[in-house]
Amino acid sequence: MHLPRPGLNTSPRADAPVLVQVPVWLWVDEAAWEPVTAEAEVAGGAVSVTATPTSADWSMGDGEVVTCSGPGRPYDPGRDDPASASPDCGHTYTRASTGGYTVEVEVTWSVSWEATDGTGGELAPLFTEADTEVDVVESQGLVQTRAAAP
Repeated sequence: MHLPRPGLNTSPRADAPVLVQVPVWLWVDEAAWEPVTAEAEVAGGAVSVTATPTSADWSMGDGEVVTCSGPGRPYDPGRDDPASASPDCGHTYTRASTGGYTVEVEVTWSVSWEATDGTGGELAPLFTEADTEVDVVESQGLVQTRAAAP
């Protein structure tokens, strides 16, 4: 059985700077969030094994872990407000990185099996993972007052 590597996605994109205090949306490609089944012929019948993704644990690189029960919702600039947090799966950094943060996602798969003779059961969970680097920066501004014109 071959499980797909999770397609890790963020908004803002991982290859662009992420601002402190701006929500980051997190999601896994929906194509990598589908059950996977493998079958094998055995003496006297066949066995089917199915792995189903159940959760995604995101290690954000700043010490925080975000657990999401689904793949997360992709950010859509035509639908979603960039200042809003994700309704499913997201994180907001509170401090800038020095050299970047490594963001890792680990997808947990529940695994079950069933034989043609009606027997079946659960197996130990499986895990797939992916990672990327993000650069978290601060944006600072200077406010100056102007003297009133005489």
